[in-house]
Amino acid sequence: MQQKVNPYIIALTVMIPTFMVLMDTSIVSVALPYIAGPLSVTSDDAAWTLTVYIAANAIILPVTGFFSQKFGRKKFFLTMVIGFTVTSFLCGIAPNLDLLLLFRALQGFSGGTLQPLSQAILMESFPLEKRTQAMSIFSIGVVFAPILGPLLGGYIVNNYDWRWMFLINVPFGILAIIMIILFIFDPDYAKAKKELKIDYTALSFLVLGIGSLQTMLDRGQEYDWFNSNFIVVLALISFFFISIFLIKNYFSKTPLIRMYLFKDKNYAFSAIAMFFLGFLFFTTVALLPNLVQTLLKYDAYTAGLIMMPGGVASLIVIIILGRFSTKINQKIAIFIGSLIVFYSLYLMEQINLTASPYFIILGRVIIGFGLPLIFIPINVLAFNFLKKEDINEASSVINFTRNIGGSFGISFMIDTLVQRRLEFHRDALVSHINSSNPIFNGLLEHMRQYLVTRGFSFADSYHKVIALANNTLNAQSLIMSYQDAFHVMMWMSVIFIVFLPFIKKVKSKSNTQVNTEM
Repeated sequence: MQQKVNPYIIALTVMIPTFMVLMDTSIVSVALPYIAGPLSVTSDDAAWTLTVYIAANAIILPVTGFFSQKFGRKKFFLTMVIGFTVTSFLCGIAPNLDLLLLFRALQGFSGGTLQPLSQAILMESFPLEKRTQAMSIFSIGVVFAPILGPLLGGYIVNNYDWRWMFLINVPFGILAIIMIILFIFDPDYAKAKKELKIDYTALSFLVLGIGSLQTMLDRGQEYDWFNSNFIVVLALISFFFISIFLIKNYFSKTPLIRMYLFKDKNYAFSAIAMFFLGFLFFTTVALLPNLVQTLLKYDAYTAGLIMMPGGVASLIVIIILGRFSTKINQKIAIFIGSLIVFYSLYLMEQINLTASPYFIILGRVIIGFGLPLIFIPINVLAFNFLKKEDINEASSVINFTRNIGGSFGISFMIDTLVQRRLEFHRDALVSHINSSNPIFNGLLEHMRQYLVTRGFSFADSYHKVIALANNTLNAQSLIMSYQDAFHVMMWMSVIFIVFLPFIKKVKSKSNTQVNTEM
C-alpha cells in the first residue's frame, strides 16, 4: 500500500531535480570561453559540452517511462538523481575536455529522466481537480531554471571558477536524494515489472537516430547545414534510424514507446502544441540575451538581470493559476495566453539599436505573463483522459516534444534565420551605399570633418569613417534580422488557438474518475 505524504512535500521533492536539470541546460552557455581557456581548447571545442549534454537528454527522454516500469519508478528516479549528482561533481573536477565531455554525456543521460518522472509523480499526487495547482508548482522549475541559468552562470564565471557551475549541483542533489528516500513511494502500478524485456535493437536505433538529430540541430549552422557532408550524413542517419525505430517499436511485443497513447486526441494535440511551446520558450530565452550582449554590449550577468523580471511575471501568473485552479477555464486561459504572447513578440519586434533596457524588460514581462497561461493548461489537458499507469510514459514523450521543439527553435531561429537574414539585410543596405548617393556622401563628409576637428589627419579620418560606417551597417543588419525572428515567432504563437477546438475538457467529476482510475 502506498504511504500517504502531503502532496506539497512531494511537489517540493520532485521540483529540486527538475530545477537542477533545466538550469544545467542553460548555465553552461555563457561560460564557454571560460571553460575553453583553462582546458587549452577553442570555444568551438568547448561548445561540445552543450551538444553532448542536450543530445544525451534527448535520447533518454522518450524511453524514460519504459525504464521506470522495468526497474520501478522510485528506484529508477533515485538512481538517476544519484547519477546526476555524481556526474555533476565529476564535471566540476574534470582535468581535460575529453573527460568533461564524457561526464557531461552521462550527466545528460541521468538528467533527461528527471523531468518526466518528476511530472508523473506530481500529477498523480494531486486529485484531477487540483492538477492545475500541481502543474503550477512544476512550472516554477520549468520557467525559472532556463532564465536563472545564464544569470547564475554569468555571476559564477565573473566571480569564481567555472567549475562551480557543476559543483553547485552537489548539495542540492544530496538534498533531493534524502527527500526522495523519505517522501516518494510507488503505487502498485509504478512498481518494477521485471518481466518486461528491453528491446535492445530498437533502443540502439533510437539512440543513433535521436543522437544524430540533436547533434545536427546543434551544430548545423556552424557547418553550413547541407553544404557540409558531416551534416548530410547526420541527417541521413537520423532519418533512417528513427524510421526503423518507429517500425520496430510498433511491431514489438514490449514497445519502448506505446503508440496507442496518441489515440487520445487531447494527448496527441497537446504533444504537438508542446513542441511549438518549447520552440517559442527556449528560443526567446536564448534570443534576447544573445541580442543584448551582441548589440547592446551588456555582459552575461546584466543580460540575465534583464531576463529576471519576466520570470517574476511568470511566477505571479503561476501563483494565481494555482490559487484559482478549480475556477479557471483552461481553454480560455490558453486563448488569452496566446494573445499575450503574440503582443509581447510584437513589442520585441520593435527593439532597435536605441532601445532602452526598460523597453526590453517590458517585452519580457509581458511574455512572462503569457507563457504560463499556455504551458500549464496544456499539460493538464494532455493527461485528462489517460490512465494513471500511462502517465509515466506520457510525461516522458511530452517532455521530449517540448525539448526537441526548443532544439529546433534555437537551431532554426538563432543559428540559421538570424544569420541568413543578416546577410540579406546587409546586401540590401549596401546596395544603397555608393558614390552616387548624395545623402551618404554628405554624411561621410560631415563625419570626416568632425574627426579632423578631433585631431585625426584628413587621410586617417577617411579610414576611420569607413570603419564606423561598416560597424553601423553590421549592427543595423543584425538588429533587423532579430526583428525578423521575433516576427516569425509572433505569428507562430497563433497556432495554440488553432489547437483549441480539438482539445476536450473533463465534463464532470464522475467522468474524471472513470477516465483516470479505471
